[in-house]
Amino acid sequence: MTTESVFHSQAWMQAGVISARHGALDPPPTAARLTGVGAVEAVLAGLTFHHFAIVVADLELARELYTVSLGIDSWHTQALSEGALHRGRPVALDGAHVAIGRLGAGLVELIAPGHQPWAAREILDRRGEGIFAIGYLVNDVAAQLRVAVRAGARVEQVRPDTRHPVQAYLDAGSGLLVDLVESGSSWPG
Repeated sequence: MTTESVFHSQAWMQAGVISARHGALDPPPTAARLTGVGAVEAVLAGLTFHHFAIVVADLELARELYTVSLGIDSWHTQALSEGALHRGRPVALDGAHVAIGRLGAGLVELIAPGHQPWAAREILDRRGEGIFAIGYLVNDVAAQLRVAVRAGARVEQVRPDTRHPVQAYLDAGSGLLVDLVESGSSWPG
């Protein structure tokens, strides 16, 4: 499944950068800059859906719950061991565990974030359990991050670092993060 290019144009129209009379497939003006949801929608145009991520307090209990409620019968579970940069500061993901299950053409990622201060931990502490990110597969995370930043999106976290990112969370202020995952990388880490 891909995000239709119409989202890109809609984001620019909602921000008042282009008029509704402008062609739906015309590119936005190069000097235009969006913020928040509009910036992320502009970045997502044409990307391929990969997964949605659910932050949980108890991974085993969550696996049981989502096995029943989503019909996922097989999970791949692993500990996260790499570090990341969260808002520009290095963090260790030690203690975090994930379970990945297939749901149709996409994946579901359950994340028990451990105790380190990173994106999933902060969301669990602030909002409790639930969906916190929608993941998209990209060919080049670094290039996509440059596009996202130019469009006005805020980079919340990159893994393992900004020089060679293979995963990144973008925050548009909507309550859900956008998780960019590099095609062929060792996702989830």
